[in-house]
Amino acid sequence: MTAVLLRAAELTASGKPRQAVDLLRPLVAANPRHAEAWCRLAAAHLDLGEADQALDSAKRAMILDGEPAWPQRLAALALNDLGRHQEAAVAARESVRRKPGDWRGYVVLAEVLADVQDGAVEAFDSALHASQLAPTEARAFQVLGDAALRMRDWGTAEHAYRSAIKLDPSDADSKANLATVQRRRSARPAPLRLNKVQVWRSLRTLSLLLVGGGLLALVAGMPRPTPYLAFFTGALVLCCLVVALRLRPFKLLFSLRKLAVTVSLLAASALVLLGWTVALMFGATTMQPLVLSWLCAVVGGALVYVGGGRKR
Repeated sequence: MTAVLLRAAELTASGKPRQAVDLLRPLVAANPRHAEAWCRLAAAHLDLGEADQALDSAKRAMILDGEPAWPQRLAALALNDLGRHQEAAVAARESVRRKPGDWRGYVVLAEVLADVQDGAVEAFDSALHASQLAPTEARAFQVLGDAALRMRDWGTAEHAYRSAIKLDPSDADSKANLATVQRRRSARPAPLRLNKVQVWRSLRTLSLLLVGGGLLALVAGMPRPTPYLAFFTGALVLCCLVVALRLRPFKLLFSLRKLAVTVSLLAASALVLLGWTVALMFGATTMQPLVLSWLCAVVGGALVYVGGGRKR
């Protein structure tokens, strides 16, 4: 029996799972309580893509005395092939629970969690633990690379694939995935672009608010402003802030000289108006800051008109 099991394992490993199945079926028929034989049969069925038969064989092994975690791993892989991903994750976790020191359980858990919604983080942790338990196994690093790739952790993915290739130089999949990681890691993000039409329109709106609102505040504040005027100017500042949010990305606003000057003047107008509003609430009666704010808005508005405020 030992010789037959070893021969079946060799056939499966060499890419001849059909011959392994033909060899194992008579064995399990004659020895139905041999757990390892059922596991070998389940593994051969998996290699053939026969997930239903693999699951049946794994279930037969589960109820027998044998290796505690192997049937659970096989069942998890079979369930995953059948699209029953949640059940596959349950079986894989049970495999890890039964034999927490076996790196193969963590590899299978990481593999099946790849198809489970919100399972990426747990898959990464499982794969990382597998690579720590088995630092000489290429498969552990392959799965770690795959998990890191899904999470866009390019550094970990590259390290994992390089480790897998070092342990198994014939690993074509890891070489291809390493090339993908390097390509994505070196790809530069698309440069931010400034929508000039939208920017000039927003600046025009902003200038109209500051010029028109400032003029109304000047008229209403004559000859002596009262704290009640602060409610109007505060609302005006809030409206300017809402319009200003449409100017993003802000760091590109200073890429053009005329645009930078215009933005600076309007920003200064709004800031002075904000400061005067706060001072007004505390009893200030001077009108000079409001006049300064209005003059900045007028000059900024003129630049908006000249620079592109009328463009569509």
